[in-house]
Amino acid sequence: MRQFDVGQVVTCMARHAAPGDYRIVGLMPDRDGDHMYRLKSPREDYERVVNETLLVRSEGYLPEEKTPKQRSRRGITLPTLQGRLEYLTEASLEAVS
Repeated sequence: MRQFDVGQVVTCMARHAAPGDYRIVGLMPDRDGDHMYRLKSPREDYERVVNETLLVRSEGYLPEEKTPKQRSRRGITLPTLQGRLEYLTEASLEAVS
């Protein structure tokens, strides 16, 4: 029987793991009789797969992960557009001369 469920906050004791709390985001098939979990830390961009023996229950709190925001495209304003057009016009006139 597994000690942890999806959504629980745990501390990962793996040697190369970022310090702090992790959220269990998925259960993996057992490997060599050991329970495996997928973890996500807010300090890392990727998930880790960790053996249950390297996890400790945490009293910490992690906010629910938000979906990444798309970069907003910076709109071009009329003054910016006019300035660029003037620059391009001047550059093309100098090239002809």
